[in-house]
Amino acid sequence: MREFLSRHEVSYQSLDVFADPSAKQEAARLHVEIVPTLVRGDRRITVLHTDQLRDFLGMPPGDEPPAYQDLVEALNAVLEGVERAVRQTSAAQLALPTPNRGRDLRELTYNIHHPINLMRNALDGAGFQWDTSNDVAPSRVFDTPDKLAAFCRETRTAWYARASRFEAERVERPVRTARGTVSQHQLLSAQAGHAAQHLRQIYVFLREQGIEPQHELGPDDIRPIVLGAEVF
Repeated sequence: MREFLSRHEVSYQSLDVFADPSAKQEAARLHVEIVPTLVRGDRRITVLHTDQLRDFLGMPPGDEPPAYQDLVEALNAVLEGVERAVRQTSAAQLALPTPNRGRDLRELTYNIHHPINLMRNALDGAGFQWDTSNDVAPSRVFDTPDKLAAFCRETRTAWYARASRFEAERVERPVRTARGTVSQHQLLSAQAGHAAQHLRQIYVFLREQGIEPQHELGPDDIRPIVLGAEVF
């Protein structure tokens, strides 16, 4: 969200509720429970997709989005990349803090894949009630790379089996989420970007551990997913 606002020359103040106690207090005062949330005067919006920001700020529509199935293939490649990265680690390294807010690799990997499972259910009419506040507890069961990689593979293959045959006439249908209503297309786009951004962060973590990522995915490998300049 920050890069979007900066790119469009929208002035803002960023508050990091995870690192700054005063920001956390301000969020509590404003009754902000989910991030990212943009507050402007007495108006606010919790953001899942940048199209929501455009509507909120009165901006014109963006470019035509990539084709749904192109995003499906790109996200599948990203998730395969996460599984490969997990398999390169040791059990001890799974528990080490990553540069992403100090979350360990188990929590970060769960944060990538849990919404993928929710998105699969949303394809068949369920809402998308993604709550990241309790990612730690369910991620503790993955105490070896093999267990975590198996979770990655099972989640990815179940989602891909459904998404790769999702009906074209339904991709623009609405999905209710805790961050507002978006289309199936927007939901996929948001989660593809989310997973790809975290994969980029996992690569940083691997290198901090002296591990060179195998078959590292670059910008051309994940198109039409496009990431900004900020890694964290």
